[in-house]
Amino acid sequence: MSKSVPFRVVVDTKNLALYQGGISHWFAPLLSSWIESRTDVTFLLIGPDFDTGFLPQTGNWNHMPLSWPDGLPRPLRHPWYDNVTFPRAVSRLRPDLVMSPYHDVRMPKGIPSIITVHDLCLDELGSVYPRRIRHYYLALLRRNLHQAVLVVTVSETSRAKLIERYGLDPARISVVYNTPPSVFRTVTDTDAVAAFRKRYCSKGSLLFYPGGAEYRKNVGRLLQAFERLARQDEDLILLVTGRASPAWDALLGVLPDASQRRFAFAGRLSDAELCLAYAAADAVVYPSLCEGFGRVCLEAMEMGTPIACSDLPVMREVAGEYAHYVDPYHVESIVEGIKVALSQGHHAPTRDARFQDAAVKDGFLDVMDRCVSGIDDQRETQ
Repeated sequence: MSKSVPFRVVVDTKNLALYQGGISHWFAPLLSSWIESRTDVTFLLIGPDFDTGFLPQTGNWNHMPLSWPDGLPRPLRHPWYDNVTFPRAVSRLRPDLVMSPYHDVRMPKGIPSIITVHDLCLDELGSVYPRRIRHYYLALLRRNLHQAVLVVTVSETSRAKLIERYGLDPARISVVYNTPPSVFRTVTDTDAVAAFRKRYCSKGSLLFYPGGAEYRKNVGRLLQAFERLARQDEDLILLVTGRASPAWDALLGVLPDASQRRFAFAGRLSDAELCLAYAAADAVVYPSLCEGFGRVCLEAMEMGTPIACSDLPVMREVAGEYAHYVDPYHVESIVEGIKVALSQGHHAPTRDARFQDAAVKDGFLDVMDRCVSGIDDQRETQ
């Protein structure tokens, strides 16, 4: 590392500002560790305002706010920010490296870049996503893949697909797994679990779905399976994360009133509340059509909660023999899988060494250090 000119890394923090989902859960602790481990590097965090309280007080990072284009019509905000606001800011800064925890911001030419590909669902599920959304994100993915010096992905399954579908050099792709929220590893208060369960299910079985209503999540077939089960078990409750929305209203509208009354929204849950939900549930169901990792499987395993999930290669990579696998395209298969999961009872927590904090952080830091060192060596010879 050059002592005369500090190495400068721009980090795209849009996802940390706008979303609280899987990408933020994955990236926030890794970013914090990276900053803390490389006090010889200057990190320029650019994006809309976000809570920086999780970052270390090491003095080697600055947040440089970028305005979100709220004045534009909603469909134009992401394209404008991704293709104009962000690349212009990076080009002005001229860093040595730019890193994004996703692939949807346009990386300026002439600056080494690292992007993250969490899944290839837009490519695999052509008939599920609206054409406009699919074409937009795939165009950015292909462009950024071509330019990136390193592509990070979250499973060996996704890595293999990147090599097969896009012809990427395997040496350019590194895997950095997800980890469960740290609160999942603490002893759960049994009274709190009982109180959480009673809020939604005073008797009978509590089935938990923590996946949302996004296109690939297959919630239409999930609700068909639930309706069949509800006819057989009048005390079955289906609890889902999130709140009511037009998408959910349209899906629920086809269910009989009796089934709708046994469907409950948990709202947005903190990590601690999510832990309670897994502990309180009799089983988890996750019939997604496509995933890049299978975080729900990992969380169920951490809590010892039985799970019926789609028979996808990445689910088997994460959950192995723990899960009961179903065909997500066949409602009857989902029904039977849920029945098996509900009959199993809770297990002892299963904690795979691949997905623990220390292993994942060490792997990420090793990948980033090798990339930074390679770029810095080139910088020194120029």
